[in-house]
Amino acid sequence: MAATLRSTVIFLCLSTATAKFETFTRNYDNFNLSMIDQANAEAELKAENSASVNNTALQITPDVCDPNMLNLQHRSGRIMLRKKFKLWNGGDDSPVASFNTYFLVNMYPAPTSDSSPGEGLAFLIAPTIDIPGESYGLFLGLTSSSTDGKTNNGIVAVELDTVKQSFDPDNNHIGLNVHSVRSVVSKSLTPLNITLAPPTPAFHNVWIQYNGTEKIIRVYIADQPERTSSTPPIPKTPIIEYNLDLTKIVNKESYFGFAASTGTLVELNCVLRWNITVQHFTSNSKSPLNTLLLIVGIPLVVTLLVGLGASFGYYWYKRRLVDRSNSYMLNRLRTLPGMPKEFRFRELKNATINFDEKRKLGQGGFRVVYHGLLSDDNVEVAVKSFSRESLKGEYDFLAELTIINRLRHKLLVRLLGEFLYVDTSLLVLLFLYANHNKNWFKKMFYL
Repeated sequence: MAATLRSTVIFLCLSTATAKFETFTRNYDNFNLSMIDQANAEAELKAENSASVNNTALQITPDVCDPNMLNLQHRSGRIMLRKKFKLWNGGDDSPVASFNTYFLVNMYPAPTSDSSPGEGLAFLIAPTIDIPGESYGLFLGLTSSSTDGKTNNGIVAVELDTVKQSFDPDNNHIGLNVHSVRSVVSKSLTPLNITLAPPTPAFHNVWIQYNGTEKIIRVYIADQPERTSSTPPIPKTPIIEYNLDLTKIVNKESYFGFAASTGTLVELNCVLRWNITVQHFTSNSKSPLNTLLLIVGIPLVVTLLVGLGASFGYYWYKRRLVDRSNSYMLNRLRTLPGMPKEFRFRELKNATINFDEKRKLGQGGFRVVYHGLLSDDNVEVAVKSFSRESLKGEYDFLAELTIINRLRHKLLVRLLGEFLYVDTSLLVLLFLYANHNKNWFKKMFYL
């Protein structure tokens, strides 16, 4: 039963620790308004603030060519997947979800091609779809002046930044942001001959890969000449490679999407194509892991408890029978005339040197007689042992003891005392005494 318990506990622990993932994949080659329609129950995307869908693309900030948009300054927006992803399942050391995403962006200065661009665009993991208030300008739709840098923001972002702040390397860089618009690592794109928002339209491919086992994020970037051009191969070397443990940063359940902003300077922040794959944990009670525990674990536990209960009940029942029998026999033995003493088992072991085979006087059937010496009295004794299975019955046994106890003869050994071993072995030891040597015992002791 103990082995069954250990096996069950180990099985349940392994089942709980095993990572169970689901894979979510979407490939958006273009976009339409129905994808963000609030009335469309199947809409997978949600737009916040100034974000919208226009010209089959995600306009994270207003389209610079939109005639209905009179003011493009100090705007921010988000477009996020409505689906919330469970990124890990336990504590800090638990497995983490992995994801790969690719998107094609167009960032273009406004209102004219010789204008300075601003502010930028970011791929975002966040605890909520909702965009913070006053997240325009340098905050890129990620944070605000009152929340930036706070560890409870729960955000990770890869920014494409076109305005140099005091903490930036230049006005044309890519960075990794944690809780803040201040990047934990940033790389200028100028050495790669990549300009995020040039005076002529340009298209940039960005790949972001996160390995939940390694807990490393890698970012790649490459240009392509036209929107309809073939996607170039992913570069061999990432521009950013960084150790990132999502369990210490983002919420266990988070959203994926894009954020962008404008400030005094304005630019187009447009996503033309987006592919994303997230290998995530199931987040509801009907997940494969929970189902496994319910189907397999609970019946095993119930079976184990029933088995333990039955075993305990049987043991308790047998023990009650033994205790009742032993109590009856002890009371009867104590009433026998001339029964002066009950011996302890330790005394019998010492007297027979732990029932040494060399001290065996004889054996018959299930009864064995040992020669012993009581150390306290220096008296030779014979110890006769009975197993309960060897007895015909308690009444016969007591009758035999009564007769032996009453007999008095110089050629017969006298019953000196008894020890009743109250254990599941149900062993009864009888103590007999005589002032004769061992040879006499062998001849005269009847087995």
